[in-house]
Formats: sequence, C-alpha cells, structure tokens
Amino acid sequence: MPLNPSKSLHFDSWEKLLQWLAEADETQLMTVFVWSGDVQAPGGDARRLAQVHKEAFEQLVNRTQGRLAQYVAQRCHCRDADLADDVVQQVLIKVYLRAEQFDPQRSFWGWLYRIAHNEYVDALRRLRPGDIGLGQAGRSNDDVQQWLEQQASPDDTPEKSALEQERRRLLDSAIAALPSLQRAIVRLKRDGVKGKEIANQLGISQAYVSQLYHEAGEILREAIER
Repeated sequence: MPLNPSKSLHFDSWEKLLQWLAEADETQLMTVFVWSGDVQAPGGDARRLAQVHKEAFEQLVNRTQGRLAQYVAQRCHCRDADLADDVVQQVLIKVYLRAEQFDPQRSFWGWLYRIAHNEYVDALRRLRPGDIGLGQAGRSNDDVQQWLEQQASPDDTPEKSALEQERRRLLDSAIAALPSLQRAIVRLKRDGVKGKEIANQLGISQAYVSQLYHEAGEILREAIER
C-alpha cells in the first residue's frame, strides 16, 4: 500500500517509516498517528500499520510527559504532584482519543497546553466544586499582553541590563519561530493593534485571534522562563 501520511510525508517502505519516527517532530508524529488510525490496510500491512500507530504514540508520550508535568506545575501552579500526574495522564488519554481534532497548521504545543489547562481546571472543580475560577489556574489574554509588555520594557537596574537584553533576544527568536499566523498576531498586538482590527486584517474571527494569542503566550513564556 502507498505510505503517504500527508502531502509532505512519503515513504517507500514500512521500515523507513518506522525508522523515521524517532527523527520526526511532534506535529509530524501527530500526523502519522492520525493517519495510521484512519487508513485501511490490506492483509499483512495491517500489522505494520498497527505497529506504526503504536510507535508514533509512544514517541509522543516520551516527548510530552515531562513538559506537560512542568507546564501543570509551573504555569497552572499545581503543587500536588499526584494531581499533576493525573492531569498529564488524562491529557495523554485525550490526545489518543481525540487526535483527529488536531490541526497540523496550528501549534502542537499550544494545542496540548490548552488541553492540559482545561483538564487541570476540570480536575480542581471535581475536587473543590465552586471553589475555583479560570483565573486561578491560568492566564487570560490580558495577562499575556501584560507579560509581553514586561519583556519588552527595559530594566532600569544597570547590573540587570545584560540579562534583560538576553531575555529580549530570546523573546524575539521565540516569536520568529512561531507559526506565521500566530507570529503576525503577536507582532500586531505588540504594536498596540486591537483584537477586532487584527481579525479584520487577517480575515479570521476575533475569537480565533484571542485563542491563538493565548496559545502563543504560553509557548513564548516557556521559551523565556524555562
């Protein structure tokens, strides 16, 4: 059978596909995982297809477990190690069951962090119903905006100037590495352009602008503060 997980991924044999999985990035692994779960394989290829499906997910788990745990502990301010582990496991289960919902044109980590954030909020609500709001478990877009402004603001303490310059360099590099649509949104936001105007300029909804901006903020924050 032809091994074409996407328009940009083509393989001559199952062996080459399996060997390549270790080199694939997370978005590519998700693409192969979704493809291998949907495509129908004839005869002996079914076993190889199942092997690819299993290996792709195992690679994703190995790549994401540590960073997810760090995100829940640091970004969601979870001080309960057992709860953090439970959240990470639930996120991975949702990735397995809902992989087809992933859009390869968007940030993999932004998508994954949003699932983790929502799962953590749900977990707290189950533990303490009515005792938590979203602001306690994450940051709003206003928080993201404030954080970005702080990164761009010069520090007036001379001995910290070198550190601040390095942080700004890292921020600029992290912004440049974002997917093009998120990169445009962040740069427009930094220029003071409002969400509604950004939506009009880019031809997308204001809600989508807000979502992409929030996801970009999490990615940039991790790049700067890790």
